[in-house]
Amino acid sequence: MQPTVLGLLNNAGLGLRLLAGDDSSKLSEPVSWIHSSDLADPTPFLDAGHLVLTTGTQFEAATAATFSGYVERLADHGILGIGFGSEVIRAETPDGLIAACDGAGMPLFEVPYRVPFIAVVRSVADLIAEAAHARDTWALNAQRAISFAALKPDAVASVLAELSRQLGRWVALYDYRGQKTVTVDEASVLVHLDVPELMTRVDAEAGRLIARGQRSSSTISDTAGQVSLQTLGRRGELRGVLVIAGAEPLDAADQSVVTSVVALVGLAIEQARELGRTHGRLRGGLFQALLEGNVAFVQRIVSRLGGVLPTEPVRVVALEVPQDSRDALVSELDVRPGGEPFLAAEDGRVYVCVAAEDAVTLADELSLAHSLAVGISDPLPLAATATGVEQAVRALDKAGVASVLEFGALVSGSLAGLLRDTSATELARALLRPVREHDAATGMTLVESARVWLEHNGSWDPAAKQLGIHRHTLKSRVGLVEKLTGRELQSFEARTNLWLALQLE
Repeated sequence: MQPTVLGLLNNAGLGLRLLAGDDSSKLSEPVSWIHSSDLADPTPFLDAGHLVLTTGTQFEAATAATFSGYVERLADHGILGIGFGSEVIRAETPDGLIAACDGAGMPLFEVPYRVPFIAVVRSVADLIAEAAHARDTWALNAQRAISFAALKPDAVASVLAELSRQLGRWVALYDYRGQKTVTVDEASVLVHLDVPELMTRVDAEAGRLIARGQRSSSTISDTAGQVSLQTLGRRGELRGVLVIAGAEPLDAADQSVVTSVVALVGLAIEQARELGRTHGRLRGGLFQALLEGNVAFVQRIVSRLGGVLPTEPVRVVALEVPQDSRDALVSELDVRPGGEPFLAAEDGRVYVCVAAEDAVTLADELSLAHSLAVGISDPLPLAATATGVEQAVRALDKAGVASVLEFGALVSGSLAGLLRDTSATELARALLRPVREHDAATGMTLVESARVWLEHNGSWDPAAKQLGIHRHTLKSRVGLVEKLTGRELQSFEARTNLWLALQLE
């Protein structure tokens, strides 16, 4: 235990006697050192938390003002008590010093002649050494307990829970995006720290440390307590921020335990990321095999890994996910309750192969939660996964922000919409180019005439009426279109090709 004035007074071997300050809170405050001095102002050589021993040579011919000034200087400097050695210079402790200490609430104790100052100093030094040894022992035991926690399946959460328990503090972990992912309060200290303004500052500070990209630490002090933040990972590759909050600052022993946790959690996160990358490469290989139709092979591998492929028929869900949140989304899908999705991140997208009846629900949830565009294929057998991916991508490309589009709805809306994303657009322009060039050169409206005629299913009279021309004029224009395009428009196929060209061009 740390030495205190009260502890020294209770040491019968020293025989100290309290003369003033018997109701002072300083009696129980921890003493960091004890120093002897007969200077009128010893404060330049002292620190807050010290005790002062004196024989009183500086008090020759002292007045009440002398004693008051002396005690006030020590009190203002954070000195916790004064020990006066009696029967060395003076027979007893001066009344003026006793009165000044009583007035200032400064503990004053008398050291009898038979007790040398060195005995009092040694007693304080021994207690400080014992306290340091006790803290070192505690730190070793705490690190041992945390090391055992690191062997549990959920290593990071277990380590942080044990850290909270050992420190008696609130502990949180922020990920590489600055998002709080784990909070532990084994000592129930958050009741005293859960001030919205303080938590907002902590969130902002964690985000700032991550954004800097450098190994660093910081401290936030508040009337509610003190919060320490420490980054995890290497410079340029930060993995998160460890946050510890409590009523008091961390001491050296606390900090040594935190340092070990920073190393353990950083290693665990790095191992998890590497495992995730390996898992991702395996996903990619299996997904490629599925795209090639090797369903039986993929089923065997997935079964050996303890999983199952989704029940047929399946639908492919395609999502365009930003790089910085792709890993988090994949992790979320991995632990999603219900169903057995088979997923992979390929070509900047995430593809999820899921039982057909679960596809729309999954897509809606992901789109709403992450503001993502999502495309869904038609129900298909697993062997047709490649077709499912193509359909889902087509739908994804047409889906708006934070919306879901099914391939079936896209096709029913317009086949031309699908063709517009292919080389068919260039073919359409090539087919109509001579017609447009003729219109530009002559001022005629062959393109518009052909469009209106096709909209009326090749009926001359209603088309001519809409155009405001004679039916024979319209026939002449259509004939000229046939000549310029090299296609006779009497067949359904020829008319369909011209119609698609007009839609795509």
